[in-house]
Amino acid sequence: MKDKKVLNRKGFMLVETLIVGVFIMGIFSLLYTNFFPLIGEYERYKNYDTVEATYIVHWARMIALKGLTESSYTSARSKGYVDISDCSIYTNNDWQMYCESFKVSNNVEKIYLTTYSTTKFKNYIKDNSAFSRRFREYISYLPTYSKNTSKTPANGYYRVIIEYVSNNDYKYGNIELFRG
Repeated sequence: MKDKKVLNRKGFMLVETLIVGVFIMGIFSLLYTNFFPLIGEYERYKNYDTVEATYIVHWARMIALKGLTESSYTSARSKGYVDISDCSIYTNNDWQMYCESFKVSNNVEKIYLTTYSTTKFKNYIKDNSAFSRRFREYISYLPTYSKNTSKTPANGYYRVIIEYVSNNDYKYGNIELFRG
């Protein structure tokens, strides 16, 4: 009978386990460094432009389209924005009533009409303490929309931005408004 040499493989399992462990730790560290910042971004922006906010701002846009006078749009063009939260600025009593009931039923705090490009508005409110820190953060989160040069106030494009309260959180939404 031939004697076979038995190889000592006791250390191979330890090395194999270490390599697999290091590999798995590398994967977990990649997931951790890439996944948790996304959760933080979600937590930060979860109150911005939700489906609920889009629905509410849609109706604010309808009220602004039908109820505002030309002077409000002229003010938005020259100043960069106009606060249209005050329902007394709407053209007739029906639109004033719609505005009031809309604000009450949706807990709307503020409604703004801005130019399509939000650059002027962003620059105006950047360090303005008249606006809440939360609202300034939302406006800084928004893109400037300045790359689309065909959408200007001269062509009838504006933006409606709302601030409302839902479940004791301030939430925000914006939508394009076209006056054709």
